[in-house]
Parts: sequence; structure tokens; C-alpha cells
Amino acid sequence: MTSVSLISRFKFVGRGLFSSLFGASVLAFSLAAPAISGEIYADKAPSTALGRDVPFTVYLPDGYPNGVATGYPVIYLLHGAGGDENEWRLKLGAKETLEGMVARGLMRPSVVVMPTTGGASWWTDGAAEKAGTAVMADLLPYVEKKYRVSRERRGRAIAGLSMGGYGALNLSLRNPDKFCAAGVISPAIYDPLPPETSASRQTPQFVRNGQFDPETWKSLNYASQLDTYKAQPFRVPMWIVSGDHDRLGIAPMAANLYWRLHQIQPKQVELRVVDGDHEWMTFRDALPAALEYIEKECTKPG
Repeated sequence: MTSVSLISRFKFVGRGLFSSLFGASVLAFSLAAPAISGEIYADKAPSTALGRDVPFTVYLPDGYPNGVATGYPVIYLLHGAGGDENEWRLKLGAKETLEGMVARGLMRPSVVVMPTTGGASWWTDGAAEKAGTAVMADLLPYVEKKYRVSRERRGRAIAGLSMGGYGALNLSLRNPDKFCAAGVISPAIYDPLPPETSASRQTPQFVRNGQFDPETWKSLNYASQLDTYKAQPFRVPMWIVSGDHDRLGIAPMAANLYWRLHQIQPKQVELRVVDGDHEWMTFRDALPAALEYIEKECTKPG
């Protein structure tokens, strides 16, 4: 691993009830089982689509750097608006969540890739640049060539929060042959149009002639993709979650998404509305359930 840099074996100290309970459960487990400690590295994938590199941090599970095992499951975690490749590890305790779940047997040791295509890319091929193509055509092949991860659909999953939830959903619908499951956390998937307070109205990805373009938004949002998705032979199981107090109005958008997908794949979509706002605690609390769902769906026979 000489071409990437080790970031840290850091400890995330959270606040709130979830942090206390989750931390306590992990501590209790550590008394009965060997400690699990993966490592996080910084890397970057050259991108023809963007004309620049796609930076990412990559979590390698315990035993990976000095081991020979191949075919690790790989999960892509997409950050929200204004975020970067460090959001999941610094603000959301992703490393601790992953290791706690592996210790409890809730998921297999996995490689987790946390990329950025920019804080306002929306992970899509928009009016300004082709961020969606950068993920699918540049980042995925780079990761699968360099790291010992599965190259099969059943070994590849994706999840995201807010803008990243928009991205995880849309990339799944456009590429259902690539992902075995998706976690869609507080997704900014406003239909038909985002509210005036949404960051999407200022991003160049949805701006034409100097102003927000409603038709560009509609053409890129998930609703415009459902007919094409329905015609595909693959279905991507979806875990959808939103806070009930979400100040951006995500809860009804999530419910509408759930109902539309339920018409297509009634046994492969789940919705949870939890107590919370559009905030870090809600996102962090949602991650374990999303990962557990992904693990269950991606390990089903067939």
C-alpha cells in the first residue's frame, strides 16, 4: 500500500444516547472477543469524465493490509452537500460503526470507499460536469483493479446521505446491474422541485443561463428514471430512512419514493421514519440499520 497514505486509527467520541449505547455495546463485545481494528487510507482515482482526480478515503478491514484474502465486499458511501471524502469518518463515526457491526456478526469485513466528486456535484451528470460517470466509469474500475474487492454485483453496494442519498438512489436506478443493494438516508430527492432553501438551487449542476432550471432538475431526478428502471431485469433492494422532523421536508419525499418503488419491487424496499431532523445524529444513527439491510440483501442466495 505504498501509493496511499494512512490517515489514522482514530477514535470518534460521539454525543447523545445512541453514542452511549453503541459505544457501551462495542466495549462489552471487546471484553469477549479479539479487538477489531481496520485502517483508513487516502487515495485518488484519475477521472477522464471530470478531467481531474476523484479523491477518496478507503477503509480496509482488520487483516486486509497484510493478508491475502480476495473478493471483499465493497460499499461506496456518498457524502452530502458541502461535504468531502472525510465526512463519513470524521462526522459520522463510520469506522466505529463498521467495526462494531463486524464484531457482532451483523456484517462481513468489507472495504468501504468514501469518495468525493465535489461538494455540489450531486453525484450526477448535470449541466456543469459528469459526476455520475466519474463514479461509474472511473472510480469503480480503479477501486476494483487496485484493491482486493469483489467485481461481482452481489459484492458491490452503495449508500449516501442527503445529496449523497440522491446520488445513491439515482446511480442505483441508472445502473441496477452494478449494485446488490442501496442505503438511501435522508435523500434530497424533491419531486417535483426542491424548496427555495435547498442547496440544489445554487449548484451549477442544475443551473442554465444563470439560474436554476426546473427541467434539468426533473430530468435528472429519480422520478424520470423509474420507467427505464422498471424495464431492466435487475432490482436494487432499497433501505430508505428519514427523520420525521426533517426541516427540508424529506420525510414525505422519502415516503413517496417508497410507495413508487413498492409498486415495482414490493419485497425489496423498506422505509423507516425515525425521530430526528436533517442532522448528523440522524444520519449517524441510520447507518447501522442501512448497512445491516445491505448485508442481508447482498448475501441472499441467487
